[in-house]
Amino acid sequence: MLGILGMTKEERSVSAYTQIARQLTAEIDDGTYAAGSALPTIPELQERFGVSRITIRGALGELAKQGLVYTGYVEGRRGTLVRATGRTDHYATDALKPGRKRSSYDAFSENAKRAGRRPSKRFSMRIEAPPSEVAERLGLERDELVVVRGLLQLLDDEPWSTETSYYPRDLAAQANLDTPHDIQRGTIRALADAGYKEIAHVDEITDATANEDDAQALAVPVGYPLLIQMRTGSTADRVTRVTRYVRLGRRTRVLWELGHEAGLKVIREARDGHGDVV
Repeated sequence: MLGILGMTKEERSVSAYTQIARQLTAEIDDGTYAAGSALPTIPELQERFGVSRITIRGALGELAKQGLVYTGYVEGRRGTLVRATGRTDHYATDALKPGRKRSSYDAFSENAKRAGRRPSKRFSMRIEAPPSEVAERLGLERDELVVVRGLLQLLDDEPWSTETSYYPRDLAAQANLDTPHDIQRGTIRALADAGYKEIAHVDEITDATANEDDAQALAVPVGYPLLIQMRTGSTADRVTRVTRYVRLGRRTRVLWELGHEAGLKVIREARDGHGDVV
């Protein structure tokens, strides 16, 4: 049983869950618990370490704060699952490349396949007044309704990012974006096919911490570090959309690739030949 003689009950509890968290961290690091696998149940951990349920929950909370685990389902059972280690690259400019090949996949799925991971998505659509910061970027009045298309994006069934796009209602209707289903080829292509080819984009990148909505969607604790990307797109005549991307801090590396493909190839080969760039 964990604990140190001479400490108060509260001190022993803190010491116990810290030691348990360190032990489980070491077992995640050495592969005892692989990415996507479930840790033992709380009763099983109680029996193993000889401590209370509260202490075990405290230890699992520490692992979640470090981004090592999340709550999810494996083989139909809800439990504490191990997150993938390291950072996953996301090429933020892939969807905007003029010479991008037409495929049946959107940019998120293409990025996932490039990283060797399995993508999946959960889609939602609604009509509502946007946040003030979005209305301003769209050039709309605060109470003007827009079409909101939301995606929870998962890699190997692990919550990884959210993507929320806001469209003026008239434009969304013309591009068939006001339908309650995902558009596999991506909305940028759908806009272009409807005569609204985006020719300019502004990206704003900030850091933030997870609020309750972010925490629930991404299975992280409130306060977990996040990367926020706001992208505004336009044609020559009007703003077409504002998209808010929320990605996990500590787990994501966002790359922008600009310029001629021949030069980009030189940069990639130099980088890949010298290991990961941090």
